Amino acid sequence: MGSLATLADLTPTTAHEVETRHRALDPRCRHKQAKLEDEREARHAVVEALGLKLRALREELVVKRRRLADAIAHAAPEWSHGESAPGGGAGAIVTTGGFPDRAVREQEVARLAENLQHAEAAYQAAQARWASIARVVENCREWIQATPIAAIVPVVVPYERVPDPRREVETIRAKIITLGEEAAQVEGGPVSLADALARLDEQRRKVVERVAARRADGVRGFFSPRGISDVARLGLAEGYGSVGRELEAAIEAAGDARFLADVGEWRSAIKAAPIAGNPVPLASRAPRLAQLARDRAELERQEERVVMCAERDSVPLDRRETAEPSVVLCTVLAEAAA
Repeated sequence: MGSLATLADLTPTTAHEVETRHRALDPRCRHKQAKLEDEREARHAVVEALGLKLRALREELVVKRRRLADAIAHAAPEWSHGESAPGGGAGAIVTTGGFPDRAVREQEVARLAENLQHAEAAYQAAQARWASIARVVENCREWIQATPIAAIVPVVVPYERVPDPRREVETIRAKIITLGEEAAQVEGGPVSLADALARLDEQRRKVVERVAARRADGVRGFFSPRGISDVARLGLAEGYGSVGRELEAAIEAAGDARFLADVGEWRSAIKAAPIAGNPVPLASRAPRLAQLARDRAELERQEERVVMCAERDSVPLDRRETAEPSVVLCTVLAEAAA
């Protein structure tokens, strides 16, 4: 018989409790968590390095543009004139002033601007990769904190060389998206006509019970010594309606009476109403969602296996930011388990 998790087990506060809980984790899960944290730090280092390069390129471009603008502004006007060779020989057209190296300098500034665009794109991509793994690591940390240690059990998967891991991961992720869309349709889809009519019958039953209860309360007036002065006030005390709650009760009673009188028309209207989308019966909704959840978990485990196998083959793949932390942390390769 397993022991119940205490508050300190789930929310360790002291350094001793934190360390004890960490050591209680399966070594394979601890190793997986450490690798994820190392990957996060490595990507953060890449972001920092690219950020330094990006700032240096921006500063260099600003300086080069300013120098080019100053050189253009201070260049002497270009002036062409003819000059003869010494001794009266053949003359030539000579150009003085101007900015002879302007084209070269402008090409240099254009090259720096293009390099800056490439650096900005690389920096943004690195930031996105770092943010993704940081979110995965944080999700795993929060899941560990909220889960009893006994429930954190590694799932060993075999290593298998994948010919094209990127394509394989894209295929799996497309299936995960499809399952998510189907689950959303099942959750938000309309119920069947039979379920709608059953709901109508349930509401009619509740209204009948409320009306019967009110009638039973009013019947006592016929047996009172004073009798009944106004059948419309059966069971009502003097001054009834002076507070909002009593008015709400009266409106409810009138609405119940109208509903029971029109229940046949309600039934006809429900049968004639068009059903938008594919109806999902209530009885099969929960089992279908459970099956979709199991299928999604299996796909996510396959995805994590491909990512780990590719990582072992020196083909780094990014994990999804929304990857299930229990799958990411507990899925380990058979080699790591040995």
